[in-house]
Amino acid sequence: MPKLERLAWIAPLSEGKGVTLTDDPAADKFLAESPDGLLIGVLLDSQYPTRKAFAAPLLLRDRLGYLDMKKITLKESDELIEVFRQQPALHRFPRKFAQLTQQLAAFVVDHYGGDSSRIWTEAKDADELGNRLYALPAFGVEKTNWTVGMLGVLGVLPFDGWEEYRIQPPKGKRVAAS
Repeated sequence: MPKLERLAWIAPLSEGKGVTLTDDPAADKFLAESPDGLLIGVLLDSQYPTRKAFAAPLLLRDRLGYLDMKKITLKESDELIEVFRQQPALHRFPRKFAQLTQQLAAFVVDHYGGDSSRIWTEAKDADELGNRLYALPAFGVEKTNWTVGMLGVLGVLPFDGWEEYRIQPPKGKRVAAS
């Protein structure tokens, strides 16, 4: 996961460049249009090069024929793992991250009706957003903090106060989603 200080290489959507998280303009455009793709990209950005991680959701959509959280939850696990393993693999650890993608999709379906954008568009402030992100499967402190910053830089947050935000989770406890 990139250090929080490395947000400078991300361009706000208002600059008309789309999301600048990959080396592929089509993947960047897809991320700008697909909150689910953007969230999956953040998930995959672990133990894997950032630009490849954020390019993977477009490949996943192309391989599946969709990128819909509800449909991902219904996909047979073994089939999804094979989709992740196809060359080029969607992650360095395709089995693990296919499973985490399915867990993330199930969480988004259960808590946000299958719409990842609701995680940030319905949060009332940075603290609530941080708690919502931190509750996601495989989201720890660093990933949560970076994601709040990334969403703020992209200009998709409906509130201010994200610039200085850093989650302070209780020791040994996960923060529950609202």
